[in-house]
Amino acid sequence: MSAAGPADRATQRALVERFARERPASLLLDAPGSALLDVASGKALPLDWARIAAVEERLDRRTRRPYLALRRDDGTEVALADAGIAFAPVVAATGPLPGLPDVVTFGDLSAAEGRVAHALDHHPDEPPDRGHVALLLFCLAVVDGARAVGFDVSAEERRLERLLALLEARR
Repeated sequence: MSAAGPADRATQRALVERFARERPASLLLDAPGSALLDVASGKALPLDWARIAAVEERLDRRTRRPYLALRRDDGTEVALADAGIAFAPVVAATGPLPGLPDVVTFGDLSAAEGRVAHALDHHPDEPPDRGHVALLLFCLAVVDGARAVGFDVSAEERRLERLLALLEARR
């Protein structure tokens, strides 16, 4: 695959800038610092424009809403969408997970993490079940996916370690 030339790079940047500008509630672009901000999570994704191989506008098959796919030269891809920055979960540490979507966001992580935390923090007399373990594994796959595309997930790892310790203590 050939690297994008200066004209292509300018076109890619303009497309990303326009897309983010049209979705200020979900995405912000720090052009000078070359980072994308997922507004809902407050997480920044560094952008190395020299490694961006392609930027394509696509339509979500289910919602028919537009999104941008950014593919790096190593094949890693993220999507910029109304829900923020989306990426593939990684199941290397969890093994296959039934029902795992192809693409996730930090919003998905927040929802699943919140359900596990609620069960453990607010229902201390109820033993955790397989559903809680499945949610925690889902969270791990999301965090691993976020790390794989370049997000700093140290805070998320600490929260999941706390939840895992609570689950283990209550089994």
